[in-house]
Order: sequence, then structure tokens, then C-alpha cells
Amino acid sequence: MIALNETGGSSAALTLSQLETRCAAYDGECVKLEDMITALEADLEAVKANHLRGIKRQAAAVAAREAELHSGVEASAELFKQPRTHTMHGTKIGYTKSTGSVGFEDEEQVVKLVEKHFPERLDELVKTEKTPRKDALRTLNERELAKLGCRIDGAGEVVIVKRVAGDVEKLINKLITKLVEAMVESEVAA
Repeated sequence: MIALNETGGSSAALTLSQLETRCAAYDGECVKLEDMITALEADLEAVKANHLRGIKRQAAAVAAREAELHSGVEASAELFKQPRTHTMHGTKIGYTKSTGSVGFEDEEQVVKLVEKHFPERLDELVKTEKTPRKDALRTLNERELAKLGCRIDGAGEVVIVKRVAGDVEKLINKLITKLVEAMVESEVAA
């Protein structure tokens, strides 16, 4: 359970003026959080920019060394007859059996050809997903939904506290949700 402090825990009826004051306070806290998130993102971008060039250069060096090893192993196949692999400096080199992987360009064409050549194995060779379509189910009335074992969740009058600002709202809500979950977990553990 989450304990609210004296600024937000009252359940007595309020006037619109009092609610406006609380909205202003809420907005102020959200703006501070948005500013902090913006500063964090700017810092992360600066750190990324600071290190990205070196990381790219090092990744290219690693790829070049890997290519050298690969061609070296290919050119020295006789060294890997028995044992087939060697491990040196934490790197395993040599030959191993590979089962390979199935590849194709056109999924739809493969499905059509399976239907044509192996119709009895269609369920085995082709994955068919059947899931309820919630948008279509919303067109049914409550009685029809009940026949299907469905219900409408969250319908009716509900309290809304939502900033109209925009995209940062999703990030704020995610952070608040994680904070609340952490608080609940710490209370359960105590």
C-alpha cells in the first residue's frame, strides 16, 4: 500500500479552485521531472558521442582480426584434423559441425508450396496463429461478450489525472509505475 503525505492524501470534497491549485503543483512536479529526463538524455547523448567514434574504430579492428583468424584457419585446415578445435587466449578456433538453417526469400510462396506438396503436414510445417481480435470483439454487446467468456475492463466513470503535454507523458508514467512497484515491493519485503 502506498501512503500519501498531507499534500495529497485527503479524501474530503474539494472546490475547483483547490483542485486547480493541486493541478498546478502536479504540473510543476511533472515539469521538473521532464527537465531532469531531458538533462539525462542530453548527458547520455554527450557520453555516447564522446565514445562512439572510438567504439566504431575498435569494432572495425575486432572485425578485421576476426577475418584474419577466419582466413588463417581456412588456410591451415591440416592443423585441425585432430583435435578439430583449439582454444588460445580465450578464443576457440577450428572446425565444427553445423546443422545449418533453413532459408527462403518469400514466406507466402513457401506456404503455398507446402499446401500444394505436403497438405497432410500443413499444421506441422506452417505455424497458424489464432488469437481473438479485441477491436472486432468491441463491436459485440455485453451479452454476446459474456457468451464468449469476455468482459469489458475499465468501463464506466473513472478518475483521470493526465497531463495534456505529450510524448514525455508516457516516460513519466513508466517511471511513476516503476517507482510505485518498487515502493510496494519494499513494503511487502518489510
